Formats: sequence, C-alpha cells, structure tokens
Amino acid sequence: MSHDTTSRCTLCDRLVLGLAGHDWTVLPWMVAPATGVLPGPCHVRCLDDLGCAASWAAAVEAYHCKRWPLWLAGVDAGIRWRLHSSRSARRFHLWRSDGRLSSFPYAILTATNALRLATDLAEIGTTHAATLLAAMGTDAEGVAVPLTSVVTALDLADRYPHLSGTVTRGPAGLVTARHTLPLPPSCRRAAHHLMRTPW
Repeated sequence: MSHDTTSRCTLCDRLVLGLAGHDWTVLPWMVAPATGVLPGPCHVRCLDDLGCAASWAAAVEAYHCKRWPLWLAGVDAGIRWRLHSSRSARRFHLWRSDGRLSSFPYAILTATNALRLATDLAEIGTTHAATLLAAMGTDAEGVAVPLTSVVTALDLADRYPHLSGTVTRGPAGLVTARHTLPLPPSCRRAAHHLMRTPW
C-alpha cells in the first residue's frame, strides 16, 4: 500500500494530510456541480468556507445509512451526528451534519482518556514524506513533534484548527500522525452501546 499522498486540496491547492474529521476525498456524486467543488481530496474547512460542507454531508448521509444500517444518533452543540457500526470490520463511521466525518476502530474506545487515532501520512522516500520531515525539523526515527508545529510549518493552521497530537517518523518507514478524535460524551455512550448490544 502506498502512502505517497501528495494530495493537494482541490479548493485551496494546499497539502491535504488525510486526518479524520478534517479531510475527505470528494467523489463526483457528493456535491452539486454548481458549488465549484471538483472531485478529489479536500479540507472539510474549505468545503465549509465555500458554504457547501452541509450539502456535502447531506449527499453522503443516505450512503452511510445504506452501507452501515446499524447506528445511533444524537445532537451535540447543534450538530447532528450519527454513529454507524461495522461489526465485521470492527469500526465506527461517524457522520456529522457539519461534514466532519471520520472512521475509527472499536479498539480506541477501550482508552479512558482522549481517543487517539494513528494516521499514516507518508512513506519515507516519497516527496510527501520529505515535505513532512522538513516541516517536522528532524528526520530522526521516534522523535515526536507536536502536530500543531508541523501544521504551522506547512502553513495549514487555518485548515486544521484545534488539533492535538504528534507526528513521528516510525521504524516501519512511515511518517505517522497520532491525533485526538474529539467525541462528545453522548457519542461515546452510543459507541459503547453499539458494541455491547446484540442486534
């Protein structure tokens, strides 16, 4: 599997890291042509700035319901959410009306602290990895650099606000981000309920 995601946002032409809840790949059927959104990777923040994040979320809502029919829903701070469970893959798929969709494994819910995702950003030896290592200020293995520092060095702070986590060059030849996944308490309770309930 290649992690050379030298992806640039189709809206702002800046680097897309691929972080859950912050980035997505827009497919042609997801956004109406009049919005000016082209298929490809983009920051959810760019969709929001353009005023079409909600319509994009609405376009994928039916897909989520059909693909993962086991779900619970709620509202948090005026944002509707629906947590879909994929038992065979042992993953959750979080749909949100503001477009900040994410997918994460059941296993991260065993933690009592903040939920943390690991996202492989690039393979060492690729242009994308070189860009990330330059932004990190080190190419040494195992050195955890604050994600906010890397995002700022890449001039992406406005695309990835309120991030918490680190970026590390790992021994497996990957540059990996470990970042928090903010889940409201009601969503976390729904996740535990979905894992325990024999549907």
